[in-house]
Amino acid sequence: MENEQVGLLVIYYVDVEALNLTYWNPKYYRDCNATAKRFGRNDPIHYIHIHGETLVPLGNNVLVDVFVHEFLSNEYRRSFVEMHYKLCDLLLRDNVFGQYINKDLPKTCPIPKGVYHLTNMSIPDLPLLKTFPFQKGRVFAHTTIKREAGTRERLLDGYVDVVIKQRWR
Repeated sequence: MENEQVGLLVIYYVDVEALNLTYWNPKYYRDCNATAKRFGRNDPIHYIHIHGETLVPLGNNVLVDVFVHEFLSNEYRRSFVEMHYKLCDLLLRDNVFGQYINKDLPKTCPIPKGVYHLTNMSIPDLPLLKTFPFQKGRVFAHTTIKREAGTRERLLDGYVDVVIKQRWR
């Protein structure tokens, strides 16, 4: 009964404390920015918005590496949690994060070059949030693109500081 009040459920959500695009390659992107904002006092979730223009088509030649750092002793330390995706596999096949990222993108791969506005993205109330091994962290995303010579080139990097919170509904 610890997580229940009369007729109410506990909802777990990820709150964004800071969001930062630290690098984008001007050969592949133009005018990139990212923000997080709430839509009122009754909705505690900060929704992520990413805007920019891609200058080349992007497909499974793009690798997305995600590293989660835990906030310990007043610093972020790399944890055992990391994910590695090919871009199209993430967007079109991933049932956890892909569906929240690709709602504003074409449902084809590779993604054509153009202007894109990824809006109102958040991490849903997943069972994983209730049992996640820590409550506060920093999530780094690092992307690279495969070039013709088989080498990889840095594409887009950023991080988001997050806290897993709960509220009654």
